Amino acid sequence: MPEILDAPLTEKGRQQAFLLQAVVKAMEAKPRLVVLSPNCRAIQTGVIVFEELLSQQDVPFLAHEMAREETGVHVCDKRRPKSRQAKEFPQVDFSLLESEEDIIFQNNHRESKAEVGERVYTFMEWLSKRPEQHVGVASHSGWLLTVFNGICECDETLKGWFQTGEMRSVRLEFVHA
Repeated sequence: MPEILDAPLTEKGRQQAFLLQAVVKAMEAKPRLVVLSPNCRAIQTGVIVFEELLSQQDVPFLAHEMAREETGVHVCDKRRPKSRQAKEFPQVDFSLLESEEDIIFQNNHRESKAEVGERVYTFMEWLSKRPEQHVGVASHSGWLLTVFNGICECDETLKGWFQTGEMRSVRLEFVHA
C-alpha cells in the first residue's frame, strides 16, 4: 500500500522511545555522535531517545544510508525523498545521503542477508574513521541482527533479536589488518 511508504513510528514505538530517555540520562559517557537510519521510524526513534543531546550544538545527528533496514519489495522500508526528510527533521544532517530518491530500494527484489552485510560493513568502515568514542545508533532489528551475527565478532548475548524499542550498549574495537 503506497500510504505506508517509509512507515512512521507507531504510538507504541514513541512510548518505548520516551522510556529510553532515562537510559541516556543515566549514561556516564553520553554519545558525541548520533547516527540514524534515514527511514522515518528510526529517525523519530533516535530524535526522541537522544532528545537531550539535541540542545548540544556539538553533537551531530547524521542520517546514514548504510544503517538502513533490509530493503526492497516492502514499501514500508523504502525511504522518503531526502528533501522531505530534511524538511520534517531539520535537526538531522542528511548530507551523507548521496541521492534525493531511494536508490537502494527495488520493487521486485528484497535484499539478501549478504547484501545487508555489505552495507553494514561499509557503515563500520565509515564509523571506524570517525573521531567520536561514544556513538548512538538508531537503526532496525534486522540490520542490528546482521551487525552482531554477520559482521562483528561478539558475545552470544548480543546475537539475539533486538526487540522494538530496545537499546544495548556495546564496545566496538576496530582491528585494521
